Amino acid sequence: MEKKLPELPHSLKDVAVFPEDPRYDDVRSNDYKVGQPKIVILAENEEQVRDAITYAAKIKQGAEFPFSVRCGGHGLSATSVNDQGMILDLSRMNQIQVIDKEKGIVKIQAGALWSDVATKLLADQLVISSGDHGDTGVGGLAVSGGMGIILRSFGLTIDRVIGGTLITADGERHELDDLNEPELFWGIRGGGGQFGVVTEFLFQADKVTTTDSEFSIPMVIQTINYTITDLYGFTQAWHAWFKNSSNKLTSILLLNKGADQTITVQTRNFWYGEETPEARAVLAEALHLGNVSAKTEVAMNYADFFPDEHARIDGKNTAFGKNTLVTDIPQAIAAEMEKLLEPPFVYGVELRALGGAMNDKAADFNAWSFREAEIMIAYWVNQAHADEALRLFQPIQEFGQGIYGAYSSDTSTAENLRVWSNQTAARLKKLKQVYDPMHFFTQNREV
Repeated sequence: MEKKLPELPHSLKDVAVFPEDPRYDDVRSNDYKVGQPKIVILAENEEQVRDAITYAAKIKQGAEFPFSVRCGGHGLSATSVNDQGMILDLSRMNQIQVIDKEKGIVKIQAGALWSDVATKLLADQLVISSGDHGDTGVGGLAVSGGMGIILRSFGLTIDRVIGGTLITADGERHELDDLNEPELFWGIRGGGGQFGVVTEFLFQADKVTTTDSEFSIPMVIQTINYTITDLYGFTQAWHAWFKNSSNKLTSILLLNKGADQTITVQTRNFWYGEETPEARAVLAEALHLGNVSAKTEVAMNYADFFPDEHARIDGKNTAFGKNTLVTDIPQAIAAEMEKLLEPPFVYGVELRALGGAMNDKAADFNAWSFREAEIMIAYWVNQAHADEALRLFQPIQEFGQGIYGAYSSDTSTAENLRVWSNQTAARLKKLKQVYDPMHFFTQNREV
């Protein structure tokens, strides 16, 4: 007979969802996994977050009881949901407040979605770089990294976090910034959720000035489809193009196998700013990188790139992703990338331009280790073929410097070791021993 859960504290009784609740199917899943938790807490305030943590911690002292935190439910590793444990859902803690418009200081709760953030900040001509999808939650991205479509201009999302509120496993509340518990503040920016639950963040947003009356936060998005036969030559030309261009440019490629030994390349180039002569010249150069089969170009507001996405998440996404961070793509690695495209279960190989503002920070600025990386190589396959994908990706994995943990479906211990450099991992391990010595927060990537 299954053991019943202890009685809930009064603060949680009205926000708890059990399997028999009609709301259960709407709150138990991540985009990549259908969870089977014993209980979901739809927290509305910090008191409920604290009480949920301490309640779960007491159960965990005597039994296996997974504890997950979900903000947007978009995380590739699917650790925001679990089976037979508790999911702490922060989606109701979604307030976005501009503290100082002129200085660009913004307070955002962890459960907000980035599409809502972009829309809210548009009126004040403020912008915070986020991920590629509007339904990504603030909390998961803002403790892990954050590679957005304006990354080379803005840097990582975590690079603009200037404060945060953390609830640790003992229920203590920590107000963090460069002056208050600076080492722990360093750790939550890139260390993930292994020290506690960050309930809100203080960001330094970009203040945009423009002469364009049509767009408050203008950007130009260029899409190009190439058909190529020389992958190495193409990637060399692409790398040189974006590296020698303005930091206002960010570029993302998706490679797939084409007909007759060709490779198709779907390209999205993002220019952060107005469509100036410089922008037109840089984007025109992209048309000479390979054989162009289709192209478009459109100007829009940054917020318009992120549609209002509040769809139900049901765990049906079949993608499995791996990645590695590199400084270049030599010919041998280009040859290995071509091999990745051969199997029928492949969704594509993604190349993402890094560098720019991301690389301006020192390696120890926060807990993101790999500041010299200039390209991310990501491999997307059907999750039913994950084991074969791991084998195929191994030569590229060994060449890379490390990985972006939030962009990987691989939850193995070996993968966790790739998320941080040895020096960064050593600092994080010391923090773990101080703030979570009983290893309560184990569902996330952990040193």
